[in-house]
Amino acid sequence: MSRNRTRIVSCLAVAALCAAPTVLTAQDDLPTVAVLDFTGFMMTDAGNSAPLGKAVSSMLITELSDRDGMRVIERYRIQDILLEQRLSLSGRVEEETAQEVGQMVGAQYVIHGQVTAISDQLRLDVRAVDVETSEVLGADKVFGPTADLLTMVVEIADQFSRNLELTPPSGRVEMEPIPVRATIEFSRGVDYEDKDDPAKAMEHYRAALEIHPDYAAARRALERLESAGSDA
Repeated sequence: MSRNRTRIVSCLAVAALCAAPTVLTAQDDLPTVAVLDFTGFMMTDAGNSAPLGKAVSSMLITELSDRDGMRVIERYRIQDILLEQRLSLSGRVEEETAQEVGQMVGAQYVIHGQVTAISDQLRLDVRAVDVETSEVLGADKVFGPTADLLTMVVEIADQFSRNLELTPPSGRVEMEPIPVRATIEFSRGVDYEDKDDPAKAMEHYRAALEIHPDYAAARRALERLESAGSDA
């Protein structure tokens, strides 16, 4: 184990103890799931990069949250706890680190992964870890065109549901592909939210919805920020 990785894991273990009063736990017998930010960026036509990994994790949280049989920790809550403990997960997350973060946020299962963008194609490498046993429940690879990102996210959610022996949703209506431009806008919105700039984040979420009005993850994020603003 490298010195840097050892330091990260040690810090996480200590932080887990310090964060005990704010740990998120399930209120019933439903399995609790945390989705960490995927790593990976996508180059735009203008030559800029968009944090696609954050968009994938947010979309996966939205997809899993709409399913019965599990409780999903909201991404912003995970980010708040990491920020509170002054921890940053940059780069690829290893199983041991994922397990420590899962303990910190009170999750029984942690999903993490990586997005690789090549031309107009994507590859998602996904791993699901049992926090208590450190068992890897699944290590899957999903490939497809960038426009089929939502379909790929649903495929990941279906596989995780099968790993937990949950029944995937049936009778799902056919999903309309999300335009790449909308995904880029959503990715930037998530990034601005992480930078504590909700105004810019909402600007990009609205831009994503203008391009693709049925973008569920963008709508959910925008409604949450608008609600938070009205409560301020």
